[in-house]
Amino acid sequence: MSAQANTTSIESQIAKRKSSKSVVAGIGLIIIGAGLYFISTILSDTTSSFYMVCTVGGFAAMIVGVLKLCFGGKETIYLPTKSPVKSYSIYFEALSGDELVKLIEQGKFDEIRDARRKESGPVRLDVQRSKDDRFVSLQVMQFVPYTYEKVSGTYYFQEGQAPEVAASVGNPAK
Repeated sequence: MSAQANTTSIESQIAKRKSSKSVVAGIGLIIIGAGLYFISTILSDTTSSFYMVCTVGGFAAMIVGVLKLCFGGKETIYLPTKSPVKSYSIYFEALSGDELVKLIEQGKFDEIRDARRKESGPVRLDVQRSKDDRFVSLQVMQFVPYTYEKVSGTYYFQEGQAPEVAASVGNPAK
């Protein structure tokens, strides 16, 4: 099992990049804004409502487009397959944090699948999962008053084991 031993090599295979949708949306808004402003310069009646809509709308679209380009969404990507990675949490009621860690270390993923889950609970399993199921990372957290604390390190699964682990944790992220 690939647990914490090769953490640095795994972390170098995951990257945060600017979302391509964010870049396209930003460029599109800038073009639309410039077009609206250009239309406003052609209009001869500067007191009309249409002129104001084009001017204000053009500037607003350009500003939002520039902000979208600069601060737009980022996505996590598993580099070997260029697959997006989604993060989500699963809460367990019937298992303690130590029991869940033992199941992960022993590879008893069927028992994790069968465990009772809730909307929220005392034990949380943080999951990062690539869309193509070739990468999964798990980390167990336990609720101590007012916060969740780590019970384990992060467990990484790639290629061969990842689909089995992905099937056991389900996929609310897809």
